[in-house]
Amino acid sequence: MRPASSLLPRWMVLTALLTALPAAAGKIQLGEDAVLNVDVLLHPQMQLVKDGAPTGGVGTDFFLRRVRLLVFGSITKRLSFFIDTDQPNLGKNGDWNPAFFIQDATIAYEVADKMWVEAGFILAPLSHQALQGAIALQTVDYHSDLIRYPLGVGKIWRDMGVQVRGFAGPFTYRAAILNGVEGAKLENGQVVNPDDLPRVVGHARYNVLGREYDQFLRGIYFTDQPMLSFGVGGDYQYSAIATASGVHDAVALAADVFLDVPVGADQEFVFQSNVFSWQQGFDNPRSGTGFFVEMGYRIGIVQPIISGEYFNGRVAAQDLLTLRPGFNIWFQKHTFNLKTEVAVSRVGDIAHASTGITGTAQLQLFY
Repeated sequence: MRPASSLLPRWMVLTALLTALPAAAGKIQLGEDAVLNVDVLLHPQMQLVKDGAPTGGVGTDFFLRRVRLLVFGSITKRLSFFIDTDQPNLGKNGDWNPAFFIQDATIAYEVADKMWVEAGFILAPLSHQALQGAIALQTVDYHSDLIRYPLGVGKIWRDMGVQVRGFAGPFTYRAAILNGVEGAKLENGQVVNPDDLPRVVGHARYNVLGREYDQFLRGIYFTDQPMLSFGVGGDYQYSAIATASGVHDAVALAADVFLDVPVGADQEFVFQSNVFSWQQGFDNPRSGTGFFVEMGYRIGIVQPIISGEYFNGRVAAQDLLTLRPGFNIWFQKHTFNLKTEVAVSRVGDIAHASTGITGTAQLQLFY
């Protein structure tokens, strides 16, 4: 059997052939309600890292942050599916063997108007940031240092299970029952999730202005109508985390605000902030409270942007502070763009930690 990584070039050739058909890019009409979409997402990235070279100078790195194949569509008016793959950080630091895997795999059925039941490998619905798609970020990447699900749970913020999502007036909601931490007896005698109970995650939004209808939310919409929403979320699993002090419940709480406002002719102000509280044992370095803020002002195809992150760990010297000024060029909105940033960060004991600096430039092609 050929290794999975060897299939990627063939799948990309297939995508190129399909998008050459006389239809919308990657869209194939198979029947009255049956539609197949095949798209690719590429994120070539360059990084310059302070003290990243063996001699202590600036290190350079060229790699593919993401290379994804997306296959999705509908079978009937109510039955749809979404599958995508990834092989992240291909070539980063000279590593040409990162895992090739299924990123998402869901089946959705619309059981009532604007209400879906989904099953499969699902993005855990905690906050606006955690629900955003990589295709439509405003920043170069996610504020992933603040997303601290229990180690070993699912993969890349996804987990197996079932979810209900939908709209009710100005509210949107998602509620999921997921696999979470498997019940197991550890080598030291501790037992996590002794009754093998599932994980429960939920998210609700109040839409003051506009609606976000996408399965994967966006960081910028290029909208001509104002959008403002507030969200809250929670994530809980009983006795899921073992530390030196004992076995603890895994609890996460989140709150967020998202604003996207058109200003004048082809201009747009975008603001987003998410706050997270992670409780996984008082002696767990992943426990603590953090938040991020990002703001951007688009004028035509250019957009200066600034974002920042802060995390206060419950364990001493496990803090984080990062400032990320950047500049985006939206050549063709989310289809083709260039994003840049300079991340200035301190990790650990912020008052005494050395300052890390990483400059990043990333092209995006989504077609």
